[in-house]
Amino acid sequence: MDDVKRYVNLSFIIAALIMSWFYMQFSSWILSMAHVTDERLMGEHVTYSTIAGIVLGVVTAIILSRRPRVYEGALNVAREMKKVTWPTGDETKYAMKVVIITTIIVALILFCFDIGAKVLTDMIFEIGNHGIKS
Repeated sequence: MDDVKRYVNLSFIIAALIMSWFYMQFSSWILSMAHVTDERLMGEHVTYSTIAGIVLGVVTAIILSRRPRVYEGALNVAREMKKVTWPTGDETKYAMKVVIITTIIVALILFCFDIGAKVLTDMIFEIGNHGIKS
């Protein structure tokens, strides 16, 4: 079995979980908009919308994973991701420091421009107000 196939299959399982959660929320919302009570089936948390969400999420993930074009596309993405040279922790920390320092410098420059624009507009309006008085 290709090493990346495990990751692709795992990603379809995670996608099924995410889609199940989305479909649960969506079907619960649809039932509430239709003023239909979402009956509890087993225990406190299992309702019609829970069952519908799980079934729809799993079915959607299975259908997508069985489509050759989708599955091959996911395999290609996983293969390309293995080729990526990821930065080390030290490189990431350095890049984060550069971003934070640059953001602070740009914020200070914009702050100075803002203060300058305020002073300039206050001067213009003050001159305008003196000229109107009679």
